[in-house]
Amino acid sequence: MNRGFISKVIVIIIALASLYYFFDWSIFDALKSEKGMATVEYIRDILNTSWAYIKSLAVKLYEIF
Repeated sequence: MNRGFISKVIVIIIALASLYYFFDWSIFDALKSEKGMATVEYIRDILNTSWAYIKSLAVKLYEIF
């Protein structure tokens, strides 16, 4: 299930470092901006809504297994 998880994390870190090095673009600066904060809030709302819909199913499946 977690096969290759570490390599994916390393690729993401290298990609973010490359963006900062070549384009002087930082994910942290982008998240601090007003638009970045709105995007994070939007994604959080979508994840919370999705979890609200699948929570009961996940709990039932957990109890079965």
